[in-house]
Amino acid sequence: MVGLVDRERQLAKLRELWAQPRPALALIYGRRRIGKTFLLQHVLRQGRGVYFLAAESSATENLEELLDQVRRAFPQRQDATLANYPSWRVALRLLCELAAQEPVFVVFDEFSYLCHVEPAIPSLIQAVWDQDAPGTRLKLVLCGSEIGMLASLDGYGGPLHGRFDWVERYQPLDYYDAARFLVADAPPGRAYTPRDLLLAYGLFGGSGRYLAAIDPGQALGANVARLLLDPMGVFHGEGGNLIRQERDIRDAASYNAVLGAIAGGATEWGEIGNQSHVAKHVMASCLERLQQLGWVVHEKPFEEPDRRGIYRLEDNFLKSWYRFVFKLRSALQLAEPEAAWAELVEPDLGDYMGRHVFEGVCAQHLRRFGRSYGLPLVMDLGRWWSRRGDIELDLVARLSDDRYLFGECKWSRSPIDVDVLVELKRKVAASPHGRWQAAPRALLFSAAGFKPRLRELADEEGAVLVGPRELLRDLPVGA
Repeated sequence: MVGLVDRERQLAKLRELWAQPRPALALIYGRRRIGKTFLLQHVLRQGRGVYFLAAESSATENLEELLDQVRRAFPQRQDATLANYPSWRVALRLLCELAAQEPVFVVFDEFSYLCHVEPAIPSLIQAVWDQDAPGTRLKLVLCGSEIGMLASLDGYGGPLHGRFDWVERYQPLDYYDAARFLVADAPPGRAYTPRDLLLAYGLFGGSGRYLAAIDPGQALGANVARLLLDPMGVFHGEGGNLIRQERDIRDAASYNAVLGAIAGGATEWGEIGNQSHVAKHVMASCLERLQQLGWVVHEKPFEEPDRRGIYRLEDNFLKSWYRFVFKLRSALQLAEPEAAWAELVEPDLGDYMGRHVFEGVCAQHLRRFGRSYGLPLVMDLGRWWSRRGDIELDLVARLSDDRYLFGECKWSRSPIDVDVLVELKRKVAASPHGRWQAAPRALLFSAAGFKPRLRELADEEGAVLVGPRELLRDLPVGA
């Protein structure tokens, strides 16, 4: 069983809140399946605490559940019953009482469910926090997946605005930590290749829930067939389920159509409308909500905020699910899962990784390891494309020395040659921004490495080369 990976910063913050001699209020929210609950349960095992999972039930039933968890955590408080604590206000005061002398962690998970059945709960927490919590060491963490509602708790004018000691939008693992997760779970003698690790991230994303389901004793294709492509697979219906679990989404069909169009390669407004066949006003609402959820981003050319932008899916699992499960749903009902992988998915992986995943991996690598190549700090990072669409720059970064770095990202099966560097220099020279052309730096990424001639030229010109070993540096990977 893999423990926590890349949550050191969050753990450190929670330990800091635990150690401070005063009450602390925290808010943690993010999309489903990315490990929020796992983190908080890990922390609760380290000290005194109460874990309460709200349900889509009545306010009274939820209150009864909270009091039951109090009795479990504090056996001496068998008086914590509805008869003695019949309202949320007095139950919240009880939590303060429990933390009068020693710190107590209390987690309200899926807090939005509670807000729906007891709309006054944020105001009740505010009242207790202002009047009863001072002088105690109560550490109250509100957590959930309904991003819009949870984010609004800290909004200006809300009852809890200004009272949070820490607000965290929890994010999936990046490519490197997803690889760390898989490597940590591999049995003795099993060494993933760099390509396997990158493909796993491209198909399953950075959710520990999905990564933990991968069987390291099987080939990646067998795992995809078993988990995703098989109609009885545990994640076969996952994308649709994630949509349906969002309370304020009623028209799941329109959302599925929009997400399917973007996963299929539609990036501009008109393309998405044409491929999804969703009315413009409905599509506008879908895209706005999907951006709020963090599933879709609206990207504009680097340093050109007035240009028309494009839409793309942000989460790799959603990209792969809508491209290989939703799009192929009819065929998957008839085909054997292994045959579907071999004939429908695997031949498309080169295009999928090259167009939709690898550039994101390279950007993450630059943010994480850029200093190790002797580069100045990255101040801003993005992609750029010309108005006519004839020039595309995979990565453009403004560095702290006011120079610019330009990157090319190649997902290929054979080492790349000098023509890639020559073409990158040509595209930079053809860009309309003169400031970009003052001593530009070059950075080439290749999933298959580099030919000797390119290595020689890169040494002469000071270009940085990042191959598969550099991408997965310090990890035990196979050939």
